[in-house]
Amino acid sequence: MGRTAIRGTEDVLTAVRKRISLLFDMYDNISLSFSGGKDSTALFHLVNTEAIKRNRKFILYFQDQEAEYQGTIDLVEWAMSQPNVIPMWYQVPIFMTNAASQQQLFLWAWGEGEKWVREKHPLAIHKIDKKYPKRFHKFNLWVGQNLRKLEGSCVSIVGLRAEESPDRRFVMFGEDSELFWLRRKNEPHKAYPIIDWRYTDVWKYLIENNLKYNKIYDKMYMLGGDLRTFRVSNLVHEKAFRCLTDLQELEPETYDKLEERLQGVHTAAIYGKENLVYSIKELPENFKTWKEYKDFLLSSIHPELKKIFEYQWSRFGDTDDIGANKYMVKRILLCDWEGNITWSRDFEFNYTKDQILFKNRLKREDAIIKKWTTLL
Repeated sequence: MGRTAIRGTEDVLTAVRKRISLLFDMYDNISLSFSGGKDSTALFHLVNTEAIKRNRKFILYFQDQEAEYQGTIDLVEWAMSQPNVIPMWYQVPIFMTNAASQQQLFLWAWGEGEKWVREKHPLAIHKIDKKYPKRFHKFNLWVGQNLRKLEGSCVSIVGLRAEESPDRRFVMFGEDSELFWLRRKNEPHKAYPIIDWRYTDVWKYLIENNLKYNKIYDKMYMLGGDLRTFRVSNLVHEKAFRCLTDLQELEPETYDKLEERLQGVHTAAIYGKENLVYSIKELPENFKTWKEYKDFLLSSIHPELKKIFEYQWSRFGDTDDIGANKYMVKRILLCDWEGNITWSRDFEFNYTKDQILFKNRLKREDAIIKKWTTLL
């Protein structure tokens, strides 16, 4: 593919093919995490090609969060039906953060008695007989724990790329200078074969080989924007809900169903890209300081949500620091009561390392989850 891979002399495509071939040599069980995005799609084609060559099967894991693009589901359905795939498509009740509303904090995805955005698919897993975590990240960890129980060795392949964020570049400094893309400290082992790919490498591989991918990207491209910023994920969490601003044009039927399903969808669709509503780039003219703006926002949200934020930020104290207050404003605006938005240079903190690493995650006691379940 032209560009040379990190720590090697081969082009990036040749290097990744060799990495995946090595994983099939090393492990009895191969699991691939799938999102329907371009990165995991490219990996799917690479892994599937190797599996066909060796007459082996691999696990394809997708956690269906219900509020998904229909284009994503179409691709998932196709991928799960391939003969070398062992489907692990979960459509089970789970709490998803609803960043579009400060009143309805959760989407109780696939909840019993709920009017779902779409019907469950026959290839998917609809019920888990034993107790399992009801939150997204903990559910993923639970799935990983179950992979350990498989007979023989196991590796979980993930489509992370270092180019996407500084946080993901840790993989580049791996335990092994040659296998820097492989983590073997914990079970199951984790592999990041395309960690050194750029977004242009991903698209070059998909397009030049005429491979199937999520057609929502084509619709996004037709609407304009930067190709590298196009994101495919759950539509209402705190890092992606701005997709709602274009959803009416991209998939009007999905938008209509989601608006009926969740509070805040229409408002987020209108104001999702408005700087005055969700941005921290400029202080609104009616306020003199970021602290004043933050205090105003706190006074206007749901009392229970206000308590959550105040508890999390008690460690910072009643600070006037601009960076700290911008950080708090950002999280209020995006209804990020779980602390998923981490600190970045945009916030210009003047705090200690320990305070910065404090992610303000709410300790989700059973009583709180039970309360919101009742409200929903």
